Amino acid sequence: MDAEWFEILQQTLTNPNVAYALLVLGLWAAVAAWAVPGTGFPEAAAAIFLVLAALGLASLPVNLIGLAMVVTAMGLFVLDLKVQSAGLTLGAAAGLALGSLFLFRPGAGVIISRWLIGIATIGSLSLFGLVLSAAVRAHRLPVKTDVEALIGAEGIVTSDLDPRGTVRVRGELWTADADEPILAGTAVRVISIDGIRLRVAPAESTEGQGSEHQV
Repeated sequence: MDAEWFEILQQTLTNPNVAYALLVLGLWAAVAAWAVPGTGFPEAAAAIFLVLAALGLASLPVNLIGLAMVVTAMGLFVLDLKVQSAGLTLGAAAGLALGSLFLFRPGAGVIISRWLIGIATIGSLSLFGLVLSAAVRAHRLPVKTDVEALIGAEGIVTSDLDPRGTVRVRGELWTADADEPILAGTAVRVISIDGIRLRVAPAESTEGQGSEHQV
């Protein structure tokens, strides 16, 4: 029974469409782990998807140039989060589509569904377009609002800070750092800001410091 289960798993992973989908999902998760660190879920998902993709691709006639184009395209999507250029995102989407078409050596008889390539390309374009829009809004936030006014504001930890995670302050999610591990659900207070990243401390400890200072 175990041998039969393993054979079914192996056949599934060596299906070029499955291996390709796992590769794309793994790269998406890796980018998510980079963009929103500290939650742990995207890191785990990236590791699982990429390992499964590697197991499948190892038995397929992979074209290293095509694979490099796919990985490079994802890198360009990430780069665009810093450069914030729509042209770079479109170029990354084109590179992903071309790399996907040439992911396997020509003449080997292994072909990825064109529908799947289209879904992966459009999905990547939509996903990174949304992330890019959020990044642009965050980048412009200091100009549109007084971010320094957040100093002293209270919020709630939404994912464990160890030392980095996310907090909700004034109805918005922020990436935050702390000098000590802080569990999700803990009330915190913003003590400083570095760009668009907050540094927080437990609200109780900062209140105590404030009382001592007043005395």
